[in-house]
Amino acid sequence: MVGSIAIVGAGNVGQAIAGHMATLGHDVRLFSRWDADFDAVRANRGIDLTGEVTGHGMPRVLTTDLADAVTGAEVVVVAAPAFAHTYLSEHLAKLLEPEQLVLFQPSVLGSGVELTRHFARTGRTPCLIAETATSLYTCRLRGPAQVYVGALKQAVHLASIPSRSADAARERLRPWFGDRYAEGGDTLSVGLANCNAIYHVPPAVLNIKTVEDGVGLPQHTLVTPRVAEVIHELDRERLALADALGVPTVSFWEFLRTAYGVAEGTHVERIVQGYGRQAFPEPDSLAHRYFTEDIPFGLVIWSSLAQQVGLSLPLTDSFIRLSSVLCGRDWVAEGRTADVLGLDGADATRIRAAFRDGAPGA
Repeated sequence: MVGSIAIVGAGNVGQAIAGHMATLGHDVRLFSRWDADFDAVRANRGIDLTGEVTGHGMPRVLTTDLADAVTGAEVVVVAAPAFAHTYLSEHLAKLLEPEQLVLFQPSVLGSGVELTRHFARTGRTPCLIAETATSLYTCRLRGPAQVYVGALKQAVHLASIPSRSADAARERLRPWFGDRYAEGGDTLSVGLANCNAIYHVPPAVLNIKTVEDGVGLPQHTLVTPRVAEVIHELDRERLALADALGVPTVSFWEFLRTAYGVAEGTHVERIVQGYGRQAFPEPDSLAHRYFTEDIPFGLVIWSSLAQQVGLSLPLTDSFIRLSSVLCGRDWVAEGRTADVLGLDGADATRIRAAFRDGAPGA
């Protein structure tokens, strides 16, 4: 057993990581803002894991006190929804010490930059910040304290702030997660490699009736050949943004290859190969995270950064506008923008610098 690990967030990914780390004999602390999230874990005396990862593990600490969870922990994994990152970063910046490592798993574009802004505002020295574009664990809760792990990904790209410390971050994470983290450049490249919005948003929006009816069809079954072309074109806009910002990133189809070993077939066939075995259901309401996370913290920040460098993303903007009407929400006002990251009016060079070394506080 190595030092303690704190998991911030007790949803699908948080419980998967906490349960897995506990089965491996590590000292695990699990945080949620709501004590009711722990009722099932207490009743079950732990978390049951099935699928590609199996076992039963009980975190040593279940707490609603963020300080109790993270103080002294060697590694702090933020596995909370994207819309919670701002709140958590504000508080973590007051608690984390320079020798600690915080890992956004998964991150959304700009999570690390936002955390460095809070450190700067409080006048404290930041800890090492690491980000992954997606979680190692493709998982869902299938019952109280019952997590099905559809896949433990073969490789996930990781970057850090400061970017020169990425090797150190991977080395520090090795005792917990092995060698599954791959070099990912900087956090701008890794953040842009988060493909959740690419796969989640078009099928959900273009099949809105089944969402509103709560049918719960497997998400991959909503991807027809024409919907797959929309996914492809939306991905091309994301890649164009990466090019305009001067950083490399991977296509959605390359992500399927590295994460799931899927390299052949039509676009639909690759999606079925990658996601069919999990068969996770489509959104069952307009309040589902495919809307509340992937649009305001995916599409919106892409669009906002594109505006800074004079790039037009018409399909991205169309999905933002259409989904805002469908959901009755102003996703731009609710989401992450260049202004939130202190990058309003920034050119590509300044944007890259912030994602490489962190942003100054306002």
